[in-house]
Amino acid sequence: MRPPSYYPGTDGLQSCYKLVKAVKMCDICVMEGKKRLLLVDDEQDILDVLEYNFLGSGYDVVTARSAEEVLQRGVSDVDLMILDVMMSGMSGFKLAMQLKSHPETADIPIIFLTAKNAREDVIDGLRLGVDDYVTKPFSVQELILRVQAVLRRSRSTRSHAADVSCFGGMELNHTEKTLTLDSQPVSLTKTEYEILQILTKNPGRVFTRQQLLGLAWPEGVVVTDRSVDVGITRLRKKLGRYAPCIVTRPGFGYCFKYEEALP
Repeated sequence: MRPPSYYPGTDGLQSCYKLVKAVKMCDICVMEGKKRLLLVDDEQDILDVLEYNFLGSGYDVVTARSAEEVLQRGVSDVDLMILDVMMSGMSGFKLAMQLKSHPETADIPIIFLTAKNAREDVIDGLRLGVDDYVTKPFSVQELILRVQAVLRRSRSTRSHAADVSCFGGMELNHTEKTLTLDSQPVSLTKTEYEILQILTKNPGRVFTRQQLLGLAWPEGVVVTDRSVDVGITRLRKKLGRYAPCIVTRPGFGYCFKYEEALP
């Protein structure tokens, strides 16, 4: 059986072969590495069409049939999501709202697939920070070009911006090695900065004391597990109202969770 090459009801796209050839000539071929897309739709035939065309266009592709499945698998490994709005169970809009509300997933670009008459979904999505939308029935070629454009904008923004982790009013600049809290600079020792950088770049991940010793302290320096506890205590004092972000997991170690500092 020939793989699907168009979404039924689109604008007459009959085959993806010319499209694939044209796309491969575009700038996707010079992007850094193969980009991974997460395609989310509760209609399997649409997923098949999208997966086939995006794979043929040089992307790495994973699929999901529901928002709940997305939350279960996580999205930390994807560069962009194509998300159907109207799905059984949790809607695509609610999933996007949840992802955009968390610092670790807020910057993942999202393109909505919406029904033509769902204008309110488009408006709400754009207000939420969704990057683009395509109405059903849609042209696969148009969708691929929109994905390219969103990834290009995203890449350009990252290349011109400093490497910064932002959590509310807490900003850690990994380029300048500085910390500001509510726009006020905070002085950190090298070890304190290293601890905070490790934790903020891996939100939710628990690091043992031994792991932090190996990552935050210079090689060859003789220290004990107690040194980690002392470093964490001093760091928390400097973080003020953001101190609860550094969470102790008894028997395991420490992790960073911005939600813990929310009122």
